[in-house]
Amino acid sequence: MEPTLWIKIRARRKRRNFVIWTFMLLCFLYIVGDLVFSDMGFLKYRQLLGRRLALKTKIAQTEKEDQQIEKSLNEFAKNDFYKEKLAREDYGRARQGEYVFIFENGVAAPQKN
Repeated sequence: MEPTLWIKIRARRKRRNFVIWTFMLLCFLYIVGDLVFSDMGFLKYRQLLGRRLALKTKIAQTEKEDQQIEKSLNEFAKNDFYKEKLAREDYGRARQGEYVFIFENGVAAPQKN
């Protein structure tokens, strides 16, 4: 074979290899970009993990509040003293013959029940 033919064959192989490697690099970059930035990608996954943690914290807080409310409800159902305390403190109620003092503008105003 002639030396110029070898040079042409080498040049074609180089060009072909350059095209193949460029294509493979572009495919790799597309796949990596898709894995990182898509709706099912890594960034979305990290965002969802943070949201999951926030929701778990909120659920734990809500369960704790629920337990406190349930305890208060059980106390209310069982204990007459608790009922009376709640009526006196939250609703300003009093027994027959007792006085309730309501402070308005720093002045006590007695009311008889």
